[in-house]
Amino acid sequence: MTPAMATSRTLVAAILTTLSLGALGCKDDQLKGAQAEVQKSQIKVTVPTVPAFEVPAVRDDGSHTIKELRVLGRKYLKAEITVHGIILWAYDCATAVGQPGEAPEAVLKRIETDPTICRRPTFLLGDTADTPAEKAKSVVEIPRSPTAAETKNLPKEELKAWPSVPPYKVGDEVLVTGTWATGSPHGENDTDGLLVYQSMKNITQNWETPPPTPEQAGALAPATIQAPPH
Repeated sequence: MTPAMATSRTLVAAILTTLSLGALGCKDDQLKGAQAEVQKSQIKVTVPTVPAFEVPAVRDDGSHTIKELRVLGRKYLKAEITVHGIILWAYDCATAVGQPGEAPEAVLKRIETDPTICRRPTFLLGDTADTPAEKAKSVVEIPRSPTAAETKNLPKEELKAWPSVPPYKVGDEVLVTGTWATGSPHGENDTDGLLVYQSMKNITQNWETPPPTPEQAGALAPATIQAPPH
């Protein structure tokens, strides 16, 4: 082999080696894919500490808040308790049964004629005046005054045993004593709990249920007095 031929072979070999390495490099780059433009952040995020959940406590006067009953209501089922709150809404029969354009006098006359068209008095209690209705609790079986027809027709003994009727309005601060339950004797129901009325202290109006008279003490529970079912 002549020196010229050897030199040619060496040159060809060098070219082939360079091409092979270039091809391998390209293939390797293709397998790697494009480099991500977004790099991992080096910023450390500090997560705030989860606040401790505190169960609402019984008030100093022994009464319970609506918030406590929403959390621990089942603990007090069938127990007699006193609840503190602000009246957010109160049922008004005339407003509820009145027809569009009906005169107020006509509504009252219908109620006097048939008091069963009214639902039994009830109101909603909240811890504050701006408590949402969905976070309030119902007080049910609140005594009402006898109608004119009842005053005329019911036995005197029954009228004497009629429970004391509490004064109240929306915005009043009250302490209501009753039985915490999921249902009342006359069909009010709430699986999360409601208060079946027994007595009340209206702090705003400076009124408190008086001690029962002998007739009231000897009668059945107010909810079972033989008055019209409303």
